[in-house]
Amino acid sequence: MNKGYFIKGALLLLIPWYIISFTFSIPIVPFPHLVLMEAFSELIKGEVLLHLLISLYRVLSGILFALLIAIPLGIVMGLKNTTNKLFTPIIYLFQPVPKIALLPIFLVLFGIGDLSKILIVSMVIFFPAVLMIKDSVAEINYNYVELAKAYHLSKNQVLKDIILPSILPSIFSTLRISVGISLSVLFFSENFATSYGIGYYIMNSWIMVNYLKMYTGIVFISLLGIFLYKSIEIIEKKLMPWKSATPSNRT
Repeated sequence: MNKGYFIKGALLLLIPWYIISFTFSIPIVPFPHLVLMEAFSELIKGEVLLHLLISLYRVLSGILFALLIAIPLGIVMGLKNTTNKLFTPIIYLFQPVPKIALLPIFLVLFGIGDLSKILIVSMVIFFPAVLMIKDSVAEINYNYVELAKAYHLSKNQVLKDIILPSILPSIFSTLRISVGISLSVLFFSENFATSYGIGYYIMNSWIMVNYLKMYTGIVFISLLGIFLYKSIEIIEKKLMPWKSATPSNRT
C-alpha cells in the first residue's frame, strides 16, 4: 500500500468529515481529532484492544475453517466430474442465502459462544472459495498433468507443483472480496448474546448514547479491515512471488 496514496485517501475522508462536523455542530458527528484522541485513550485503557483481539480471533478462525474445507473439496470437484455434479447444486442452493439469516439456526445448534460466530464468517468465505477453486482446477492445462505423469511425478508432487499454484490466485481473490463482507457479518453477529467483540463495542456505545466512543469503534473496525487486507497481500507475495515480479502498466 503506497503511503502517499494512503494519506491522500485519508484526506478525502477527513475533509468532508470536518466540513459536516463544523456545519451541523451536533454530538452525533464529532470532530475527527476528538475521535482520534478518544481512540488513543481507549488503547491506553486496553478495553478496546481486548474487543479487537476477540473479533480478530473470530474472523481468522472463520477464514481458516472455511479454507480447510473449501480447498480439498474444490480440488476434488475440479478433478472428479461425479463429485462436481453432486455438490454443485447444493452449493448453488445455499450460496444466495444471506449468511446472517443462518445466525439464529447456528445460535440454537451451537450456542451463544464463539463457534456460532466463527461458522457465520466461514460461510461467507466458503461458498465463493470452493466455486473459484473448482473452476481453477478445471481450467488447468491437462498437458501439464500428462507431462508430470511422463516424468513419473507422484500425486502429491502433482498437487504441490501444479494444482496448488494454479488455485492460489483464486484463493486470494476470494479472500480480498470476502474479508470485508465477513467483517460486516461478524459485526452483526457480535450484537447477539455476547459482551465482547468490536461489533458489541460499537453498538453498546450507541445504546449508551456515547457517540464519540461509537465512532472510535468504527475507526478500529476499519483498521482491523486494513490489517486483514494488508496481511492477505503480504502472504500472497510470499506464496506467489512470480505475481509481484510481474511488471504492471497501471499508474
